[in-house]
Amino acid sequence: MLIRRVYCLLFILYTVSFVYGQTARKVVLLNMNTYNNETNNSRYQSAFNLLSLTGIAFDTTSVLNTALQYPVVLAGSRIMESSFNGVQRNQVRSYVNGGGTLITSAMRDTGLYQLFGISASISNDELYSISWDTTNFPGYFDLVDDSLEKVISLGDPTATNFFCRVYGLSTAQSLGNYEDGTCAMTMNQSGLGKTYALGPDFRDVILRNQINQDIDAHRTYSNGFEPTTDVFVFIIRNIIRSHIPNSVYKYTSPDNTSSVLLITHDIDSRTACDTMDIFSDFEFSRNISGQYNITTRYIEDTLMSDFYLSAIPEVNALTGKGHVIASHSVGHFPDFADSDVFPYGTLGNTMASYQPYYPVNSTIGGTVLGELEVSRDILQTNHGVTVKSFRAGHLCYPDSLGMALEEAGYEYNSTRSSNDILTNFPYYAYDDAAFSGAPTSVLEIPLTISDVFHTGGFTDSNYISRVNLWIDASRRYDRNNAPVNLLIHPNRTFKLDALQRLLDSIPETMKPYGFESYGSFWRKRDSLLFHTTLSNDTLIVRMDNYVLDQRQSFVIDHTGLDTVLFFDAGGNALAFQFQTYSATQRLYYMHANTTSLTTIPPEYSFFRVFPNPSNGIITLATDKNLSNADITITDLTGKIIYKTILSGTVFQIDLSAFITQPGLFFVRLSTKDEVLTKKIMYIK
Repeated sequence: MLIRRVYCLLFILYTVSFVYGQTARKVVLLNMNTYNNETNNSRYQSAFNLLSLTGIAFDTTSVLNTALQYPVVLAGSRIMESSFNGVQRNQVRSYVNGGGTLITSAMRDTGLYQLFGISASISNDELYSISWDTTNFPGYFDLVDDSLEKVISLGDPTATNFFCRVYGLSTAQSLGNYEDGTCAMTMNQSGLGKTYALGPDFRDVILRNQINQDIDAHRTYSNGFEPTTDVFVFIIRNIIRSHIPNSVYKYTSPDNTSSVLLITHDIDSRTACDTMDIFSDFEFSRNISGQYNITTRYIEDTLMSDFYLSAIPEVNALTGKGHVIASHSVGHFPDFADSDVFPYGTLGNTMASYQPYYPVNSTIGGTVLGELEVSRDILQTNHGVTVKSFRAGHLCYPDSLGMALEEAGYEYNSTRSSNDILTNFPYYAYDDAAFSGAPTSVLEIPLTISDVFHTGGFTDSNYISRVNLWIDASRRYDRNNAPVNLLIHPNRTFKLDALQRLLDSIPETMKPYGFESYGSFWRKRDSLLFHTTLSNDTLIVRMDNYVLDQRQSFVIDHTGLDTVLFFDAGGNALAFQFQTYSATQRLYYMHANTTSLTTIPPEYSFFRVFPNPSNGIITLATDKNLSNADITITDLTGKIIYKTILSGTVFQIDLSAFITQPGLFFVRLSTKDEVLTKKIMYIK
């Protein structure tokens, strides 16, 4: 009987979700292009990107009457003097006064000044930062708790910035001020509803940064924390939450992780090829799938040698340890972003036909498509993989890179520095670095921290202090549930210690994660549509399509709720568990993220050397009972520094007994049937 009652309750609630309608608990994005006679889609696209990042369920419309049926309306562009006629203004006033919420940016319609509680809206292109009033309005600034979030950067104070609106206040309150004390964002109570007006245009704080057309707003280029764009996402999401009871939004990290660490390597030298297996073995031992971006250098010039072809066996070994191979271009040319040197080109390139080189100080014979196509084809042919990801050498980003990546069939790119573009969340790369561009299908996952420091470098004498910067940035991004994308060149043995220090210092709930696996998760997050219904103390979350990734979690304002039910697009119940997310929120997830043991492939189970790296005793283990096998340890020059005989399956050696300096060494096992070699890094 109890089971029957439960099923009856589920059926009734499921039916209500159809009858009640889906607009009552959604946001709507109002496309203003027609109202403003805008042929450029950049403002609407910026607002769309913003709402997508919030993870809150939203619809879009270009019809004002339709938009005013929703509890919260976000205007996709400026509300100008000519946007609405008198009848439409009255409709907007009635909507807000009746309890609706209207959010816009760069508001300038004098006919709606009273509704927004302002007395003036003035343009100014000499404003460079915003300080948020987190003390008086804490509810709007959830996650805005870092000093670099409480005061954000809009542009370089030594340059002329983009235009922002400065608001004079009548009845409105200021949520944030520019550096000169003038109002940068308003909140006004009008009747039963509220209006919000951001001074900067959404386009200038979202899309401008994503296409790297900001006015040098970043306070650090890399290896720091730069959350300007993300702060706007948090604020808009919190405004929406305050007007839709028991709000639900898609979480930004898989399962119940607080965030993820994406470990990537650029293989762009012979040295990196020689030592990368030390890193790949270490990551394999820690159950980590690293991404190895390979430069397929088959030409030699004054810039670099043709190191790739002789390194094919080393690259082949990566996939057997669960790592992913990606492209780091053909030539790693420093002028790749120069369109005069690297024109867009056409597809159809091969190793034989594509022969770029760098004779003195400029590349000859290169094209953007040539770099993408040939590097991809070489890697796929030689290693039997499907290449989905790209990162350009020197992080050079041609304006046409997004379009070229899409044409060449790539899915992911990580050439942007997250600090430089002021966001650490993924977004879809644009086909041109201009407001007239359009998003492609290529997901940009920005690079967060790396071993490239333009001042002072990353050396064996300063790397510990550099790692401390990585740890600080990682912990700050972790609090925002944002991914951290690490680049480390595996060309120096001390860098493995750097990686291990980082892994041992990140929060326990921040998990190492595969780059492309996270990209797949984010794609499905973007594609997932859902809506919610609320009946007394019961909330229903129903998927509207069949793209739900079981790693997708949801953050729900839980105050007053007794029951939360989840259904897929076919009406089937879904099993979610939950944990506390904040004082008023719960995180609902399908699976707890736990580390599973990886089965060691046969080719790596025969002869193992561990721990690696080691500061003393190492263990040599085999799965065969050996008799009188020769063990030799040599340095990088081939000099034998230790030799013994192994009988049995396990043998221990104390490296500190005969090695005086840290470095890379080779352990060779020789039997009558074969010779096997492992690299070991000794850390004194």
